[in-house]
Amino acid sequence: MSEQEPQEYEQLFIRFSAKMERMLIRAVIVCLILLVCVQVLLQNAYIRRHFTRVEPLEGQPYIVAQPSSKERS
Repeated sequence: MSEQEPQEYEQLFIRFSAKMERMLIRAVIVCLILLVCVQVLLQNAYIRRHFTRVEPLEGQPYIVAQPSSKERS
């Protein structure tokens, strides 16, 4: 094994890791932009009503089932 082979591998690894780092940074930026866009869209009541399942339930009281007298010990 010559001295040049490990250096070539290191150069290839450095190039690969630099490309992967750029891709990861771009992916994070895209995700942040999408997050901001979705949050802005959710500010609109019409869009929020169609995107969320909880919106129609907003403001309705939660009714807890009362145990019957037969179940008491």
